[in-house]
Amino acid sequence: MTYQYDDIVVGSGSAGAVLAARLSADTSRRVLLTESGPDYSTVDSTPRDILNGNAMSLEAHDWNYRAEIYDGRRTRFPRGRLTGGSSAVGATIALRGTPDDYDEWAALGNPGWSYSDVLPYFQRMEDDLDYSGEYHGQGGPIPIRRWRPDELTDAQRAFQEACLAAGYAETKDHNHPTATGVGPIPSNRRDLTTRTSTAMGYLGPARSRPNLTIAAGTTVERVLFDGDRATGIRVARGNGSGDDIHAGRVILSAGAIGSPTILMRSGIGPADELGRHGIDVRLDLPGVGGNLIDHPRTGVFMVPNPGMINPGYPFLQTILRTTAAGSAETNDLQYYMVNHFDLNLFPELYMLSGVPVIFGVMLVLQRPKSRGRLTLSSPDPTAPPVIDLNFLADDHDVRALTEGVRTCWELANHPSVRRLGEEIVVLRERAINNDRMLGQYVITSLDSAYHPVGTARMGPDADPMTVVDSGCRVHGTTDLYVADASIMPNIVRANTNLTSIMIGERAAALLTAGPPRTSGDQAGQAA
Repeated sequence: MTYQYDDIVVGSGSAGAVLAARLSADTSRRVLLTESGPDYSTVDSTPRDILNGNAMSLEAHDWNYRAEIYDGRRTRFPRGRLTGGSSAVGATIALRGTPDDYDEWAALGNPGWSYSDVLPYFQRMEDDLDYSGEYHGQGGPIPIRRWRPDELTDAQRAFQEACLAAGYAETKDHNHPTATGVGPIPSNRRDLTTRTSTAMGYLGPARSRPNLTIAAGTTVERVLFDGDRATGIRVARGNGSGDDIHAGRVILSAGAIGSPTILMRSGIGPADELGRHGIDVRLDLPGVGGNLIDHPRTGVFMVPNPGMINPGYPFLQTILRTTAAGSAETNDLQYYMVNHFDLNLFPELYMLSGVPVIFGVMLVLQRPKSRGRLTLSSPDPTAPPVIDLNFLADDHDVRALTEGVRTCWELANHPSVRRLGEEIVVLRERAINNDRMLGQYVITSLDSAYHPVGTARMGPDADPMTVVDSGCRVHGTTDLYVADASIMPNIVRANTNLTSIMIGERAAALLTAGPPRTSGDQAGQAA
């Protein structure tokens, strides 16, 4: 077969942009990067909602997914649809997981993924503006800065005061491996406002390479095969037609939602699920779409005093990382002070609170035990998948969130915080010591932190629920790989963006260990 490219990377998000940039650094390797959304090739052409790191972009560049949270209740489930993916629309939290998170990955049969193994790839991506030494990197594509004391809003300073008064430790560097307590959030920005996505940090310097093609507005229908060998992709062109693009290797980096759906449309996944949609089964891999893990969130929120909120303030600036009472897992809880939370996009919460904007103390459970599933709604590549987060399926999560809300209540009622708001919305003091009432509040207020992982889990093929091996190769195939948040065996105790970038770096190193397999083949047309 004559290949048009050596590598096709499907998806240009937190991991895919990294892979395309690193692979195309080898000038003998022809790389195609596909993206279903738009590509903004310069800072000047990038829309304001993407550059503005002080607010998440939840509408203009979104897939418009919905996810089931609990007992039939559905919510918006934002995912970035543009080059840079969710790194271009998120809250700019550049936080690593704990060392135990990555050591667990290795212990589950994934050599090369322990904390000591992945630390160099965190360092390689970073341009840390505050810290250097053995745990930090300088000169990398992604700037890391922390909020200075004089940059914090009144609410953030009040939150820190409340945390310290409650006995929590102060920490200056949350990316140090032993960090715990309250302190400034590390953020992927170089200045006070501008979000640095992987499209800016990685693709920007690589765009001029003649061996890198970026195909925006490109929807991938499925992977092409010759026997068990991946040979390219079919790109949907509408009206049931498509174009075939061939390559020596295909790497899916479409994220924890996109990559498993492409696998299933390619005939790789649970046989019964594929049969339900009339898709021929190429490989019965029941783990595809399973093991869906996300961080559930809730909190205690207030109506702000007049003039207290400025929409231009950063969404988040400080974080408390701590360990739940009786837990053996360090830093399994996160608390934030949210400077402003616009409820116009969340009509259920708007109805409950009766005000368009709130602020307060948010709780995010870092090590949920509940597991969800992702399935197809149709074999049509433009149809959204069925996302069932299955929150609260495990009693551990109910207990942890209920106790966590009590801590939110304590922090929100510290005098330095409480003076900033008129009233607490929905939750009342009489519910705090009533497990049943508080449990119902958790159910009513629960939402996602938008950190889906695990839907193409990495692990040895002896485990029937794993999808890729420790080299990111899909079990039972040749030249087909997955490298993004979907391969995480378990969720990390952190916002997942930085770990997803690390996966792109680690996978690129694994995939460039040898020479381009198709070197010398005739090049074909670009997408």
